[in-house]
Amino acid sequence: MVYGDIHGCFEEFLQLRQKIGIQKGDIEISVGDFLNKGPYSIKVLQFLRKNSILAVRGNHEDKFIRYHFHQILHPKKNPMRLDTLEEQIYAQLSDEDIRYLQTLPLFIQKKKLTVVHAGVLPQTKLENLDKKMAAKIMRVRYVDDEGHFVPLDKVDIQRHFWWSDLYDGRYGFIVYGHQPFYAPRLDRFSIGIDTGGVYGNKLTAAIFGECIAQMEIVQVASKAYAQRRRPWIVADL
Repeated sequence: MVYGDIHGCFEEFLQLRQKIGIQKGDIEISVGDFLNKGPYSIKVLQFLRKNSILAVRGNHEDKFIRYHFHQILHPKKNPMRLDTLEEQIYAQLSDEDIRYLQTLPLFIQKKKLTVVHAGVLPQTKLENLDKKMAAKIMRVRYVDDEGHFVPLDKVDIQRHFWWSDLYDGRYGFIVYGHQPFYAPRLDRFSIGIDTGGVYGNKLTAAIFGECIAQMEIVQVASKAYAQRRRPWIVADL
């Protein structure tokens, strides 16, 4: 089973696991962005570690990793800035927590299923990611008509495409998060399961049986811990 962006919503995460009825031996995977925005980021991180729940690196985990790197190199002139909540989270991260974040993979593949935080581009080669492409698969939403990454502040929905519109299925069925949808976005070769739990909508899990066609969606309602910075994208199943 794969969990959408948890963003520190620890109580809802526990409720979701209880609703699913987790059994010993179940494979659990987080799409990343389990840190930040919500109130219990450290609890979520420690729970994932303690219970051997797999996770890919989201852009929020990546931010803490990069910030820590700069702190080590030049602590008095760190070019990165954290907001108040991020500073509180960073102050609570132990050395072991940092090492854990640094080990998070950029993608996880299980048979014909691939979990990545945001998505892939037509030119993405998961088996050979450079630094720039690694950053893009943690952040991509829209692409242009040639499949190139479009920064969020440059998006024109009249001219640009959602990344999965151009995805050809070469990495199997992709499960991703990053962009909050009102309901999961299901395409031919992918599903987006960040349903804005931290914004007061729902925390979502996608459960897979022996084949992709047996996918089941399980959700729990969430409290609103953060303000919505942009409108929901509506993409019902």
